[in-house]
Amino acid sequence: MSRRFAVTQKAVLLGPEPERRLLLLENEDGVWELPGGQLRVGEQPVPGLKRAVRETTGIDAAVDDPVLSTAWEIDEGGAFATIYRAHSPTESVTLAGDHVRAVWLAPEEAVERELNSSQKDAIERAVF
Repeated sequence: MSRRFAVTQKAVLLGPEPERRLLLLENEDGVWELPGGQLRVGEQPVPGLKRAVRETTGIDAAVDDPVLSTAWEIDEGGAFATIYRAHSPTESVTLAGDHVRAVWLAPEEAVERELNSSQKDAIERAVF
């Protein structure tokens, strides 16, 4: 029996100075998350993350080094995620896909949202 394994990439996407806020997205299920998406077959990690961020937010992000990698079990398989530090030249967002709201928050406010522990850890590593 083969197991399905998803590879996801997210970004702690920091906005322009001096505010230095970061972007959180709310999906249709009311869950807050960092921007990003699944890596496609044959896609390199950084270009894949840039594509996913552009598709979901309309932002052309500059991607830095990863700040966290993690794996977990889901449904009938597993998932692996790498979260990168990234920068946006703007706070203008054009939502697409399954997201219904975007907010730019100070890092201290962002970690108070109901994010999973990996995303909170990634924010702390990327910002603090």
